[in-house]
Amino acid sequence: MNNQNDIINLIKNRRSHRKYLNKDIQDDIIVSIINCARSAPFGGKPKPDCQVAEYIVIKDKEVKEKLALTYEDRQFIKDAPILIAVLANKSNDPKYEEYVLSTALAIENLIISAESFGLGCCILSCFMNHKKHIEDKNISREILNLPDNIELVALVSLGYKDEDEQIPQKILKPYNEVVHFDKY
Repeated sequence: MNNQNDIINLIKNRRSHRKYLNKDIQDDIIVSIINCARSAPFGGKPKPDCQVAEYIVIKDKEVKEKLALTYEDRQFIKDAPILIAVLANKSNDPKYEEYVLSTALAIENLIISAESFGLGCCILSCFMNHKKHIEDKNISREILNLPDNIELVALVSLGYKDEDEQIPQKILKPYNEVVHFDKY
């Protein structure tokens, strides 16, 4: 990135990718991406015990296949070179209940830094607020061997973009419909 406009363009043009090249991602790139995620703002004091976000880097094909569950729209994760489980360690700062916000900020840093390396990614929900998916969430937790104090917040697929993938153009609501001043 040469200047601020490069970063702004990267953010505005990033899209979710579900089709990847069969190409390994170097470990140093993964380390860099996760370190960017770790650098995101988080609630509490700027010290280690307030950092709730943790990560599992998943390369094992069998684990990815299991995490795809039976959902048609999740099957693409089987072919992603990397799948990152974004977790919240709720015992790091037990009084802090906004762990979803902290992990969401980490995810944003993760996907923007991945994009800067030319990688595509897609965020998958882990049924945090869907009562009808409790069994699926428990299956995912079991696959990842998560203890009770660890919350599975999201999965992020990661890989080099397949340029043949057809991605619809993102259409945003007009600025004046979503931005308000002083009050609604």
